[in-house]
Amino acid sequence: MSQIEISRRITVAEMAPHVHSFLPNENKVNKISKWLINWIKKSLKEGNIKPYDYLPSKGDLAFHTGVSLGTMQNVFRIVEDSGLIESRQKVGSYIKNPDDKSLEKLTSKRDVASENIKKYILENNIKEGDSLISVRKLSKVLAIPFATTRIAINALMSENILEKQGNTFIVKTTEFDINTKEQETLVEKIAEHINKLIKTKLKHGEKLPSNSTLADMYNVSIKTIHDAIKILSVAGIVKTKRGYYGTVVSSQDDENDLYFYEQVEHYIKKYIAENCKIGDKLPSIKNFAEVFSVSAKTIKNALDNLAADGYINFVRGRYGGTFVLELPTSYEQGYTWLALSPDFEQIN
Repeated sequence: MSQIEISRRITVAEMAPHVHSFLPNENKVNKISKWLINWIKKSLKEGNIKPYDYLPSKGDLAFHTGVSLGTMQNVFRIVEDSGLIESRQKVGSYIKNPDDKSLEKLTSKRDVASENIKKYILENNIKEGDSLISVRKLSKVLAIPFATTRIAINALMSENILEKQGNTFIVKTTEFDINTKEQETLVEKIAEHINKLIKTKLKHGEKLPSNSTLADMYNVSIKTIHDAIKILSVAGIVKTKRGYYGTVVSSQDDENDLYFYEQVEHYIKKYIAENCKIGDKLPSIKNFAEVFSVSAKTIKNALDNLAADGYINFVRGRYGGTFVLELPTSYEQGYTWLALSPDFEQIN
């Protein structure tokens, strides 16, 4: 049994979150996050809580501090960025072990967004006392998710770089440093770790562990794994397939990035060349789909191509089906990422 599975859930009562009195225009997110960070550090030092203990739910804490659930969600993001807690999907947020050095310290999305906003201020010659464009517009200009932009704005307010006046954010100072060192988010770092796993332990065509297994392996959320897989997919390192089949390793040496049905087409041609005579009836689309672990639509597209090339013919009716018209004299090597079923040769 893992440490997380035997941990307890901290009650709201023992936290005594008496931070629900706010001054006009006071930033609630900053005030509550500072309180929660200090409470966790102090409680760990005094032994009142232990690593892997779970915090109360965001809803319970929001109710007892007199703020909205959205405000509390932003609070948890800031505390998570500080490295004190980790969130697990559908379970909750637990206290991280300060001695856990399994992953090097990473730059949070909030920090990256904060640096980009500071660059925007300087590059657009925004002076002290000037107002920023709206958060939504800033999010679009910088290509940063709206929620991340809001959290970054809150962080800059806590650093006294920005202040809120009504519904507008005003620049208080332009006397700040910009971190010119290349920054790396948690998602990007996890993508690097998964890529290293692929290079050292997996072969072209093999399936990656499930997202939940990877999340446990790297001690991050399933969403972080999902986003990291997207980075690797765009880079052509992996290919994702819906349903049970999950994510498989793609070859970075492939010169042609063919569509799935074109890849399947190669295998069907191989099957025809090695197992059929002219006039033979091919297995059904459903049968092929099960063997190749792809959709029926993918098989249909591949067969349509072969029909257009004159290799097969479709016949309707009771005694219909797909029949071989011509035997391929040669076929190109298929793509092994399909992880061809060992039952392939048994189709008849």
